[in-house]
Amino acid sequence: MTVEPSRRTQAQRREATRSKILDATVQSLVERGYAETTTAEVLALADVPRGTLLHHFPTKVDLLVGAVQHLARRRLEVLSAEIATVRTTAPGGTDQFDALIDIMWRHFSSPLFWAALELWTAARTDAELRAALMPVEKEVFGVLHERARHLLQGPAPGDPRLATVVQLSFEVLTGLSMTGIVSGDLAQREVLIRRWKRAGAVLLGRRDPDTLVERGSKEI
Repeated sequence: MTVEPSRRTQAQRREATRSKILDATVQSLVERGYAETTTAEVLALADVPRGTLLHHFPTKVDLLVGAVQHLARRRLEVLSAEIATVRTTAPGGTDQFDALIDIMWRHFSSPLFWAALELWTAARTDAELRAALMPVEKEVFGVLHERARHLLQGPAPGDPRLATVVQLSFEVLTGLSMTGIVSGDLAQREVLIRRWKRAGAVLLGRRDPDTLVERGSKEI
């Protein structure tokens, strides 16, 4: 007996179309940048009628606000899933911190981050976009900070150093990603990431301070 696949509901079709449009917006932000992410460009990438796009997103601001929220969900899903695997793949201590930094660096080097960065830059001079972006980014980083701290807390959940090291890790990697746009020096960034792994582990008391500098290493 052949079982016919159930038809999608109207709500499911509507959500699928909305996601298709938002995926196209993210793709345009990555490939074309904020300035060239126009309604026409999104229409071409999404391959939907103009009326359909305007039904879901009447203005460009509506579209970009939707993209902000869409990006936030995807970034949280990807990063949360990766962080959750560290407990089973890294035994603990320094290994977990190194694994966390690797996960975060992959994120800050990914198309999802570049799309978010395009919106951050535009939000500096676009008050409406900034008002939509700020609470979403606050939620994203808040959730990720909490999960990173939970991963690293180990037997000392009240360690006051955790919040500072996690915050600094996000700031360091964000900065490295952004300066990389200009420098393009991947090798130097990798050196700095290795240095931060050692420095962060020292700050957390998981590495001997005497090992902060690699004796005889050309990278120091």
